[in-house]
Amino acid sequence: MKSKLFEIIVLMVAGLVFAQSESAPSEPTVAKPAPREHRGFYNSVSFGAAYNWYKNSKEEHDHYNDGYGSDYRNRDVDYFEYYGGTFPVFEFKFGTAFANLIAFHTVFNLGFFTGTMDYGYREYRVFCDANEKCPAQVTEDETKEMESSDGYNFRTYIGFGSTIYPFRDKNSALNGFFLGGSVGYAAFVTLINGGSRDVSFNSGTAFQVELGKDWWMNDHLSIGVSLGYARTGLVWNTVDSHDDDNVISLSFRLTRG
Repeated sequence: MKSKLFEIIVLMVAGLVFAQSESAPSEPTVAKPAPREHRGFYNSVSFGAAYNWYKNSKEEHDHYNDGYGSDYRNRDVDYFEYYGGTFPVFEFKFGTAFANLIAFHTVFNLGFFTGTMDYGYREYRVFCDANEKCPAQVTEDETKEMESSDGYNFRTYIGFGSTIYPFRDKNSALNGFFLGGSVGYAAFVTLINGGSRDVSFNSGTAFQVELGKDWWMNDHLSIGVSLGYARTGLVWNTVDSHDDDNVISLSFRLTRG
């Protein structure tokens, strides 16, 4: 009799525990969406103001003989220095967030900048007389031509990166603070208004970093602000003094996930 009563009590307790587990809300998994947490699908769109400056160059070499015994070797370098701003510059991120801690995403941005282009041209000519071994006797002539004009620059970037939310406590004033970074490829083309040069263009591997703060508007949508910096190492026919591109930006964000 006692054993049957004990069995009945065990069955009742087991049934109660099972019923409570079925009715209790499930805990979020690593990537399962949860209210006011970064899990699952991640999408961020931002727009803001940006300032772009770069030093670009184009180096070319030429070698010819004048037919009368003189050997010429030319080195021509175009120098470009650009400074310009824009509003707005747009950026898009798509990816997945994990554990209310980190999001991995692609990054794409573009902007059309207006500013000033300073540019110059230098020619280095090395020649050797017919009776000398080149370049035993070297004479160098240098010409400079400096101009300044308006420049209209279109710049774009695509890459892959992550955004980290280190403060996971929803009650903390620092909740929503983030650090982000990405690596990718950037390219630009600048149209020069008038003058002896028409265009400046280049591209190269780039990185971006940013920091900022998001504020939740509802369970899955937040708005925020961020400060960013990007740098590109230019690769096409550049000289060491003119081979970099930089952007600093202040943006407003709308983030889902």
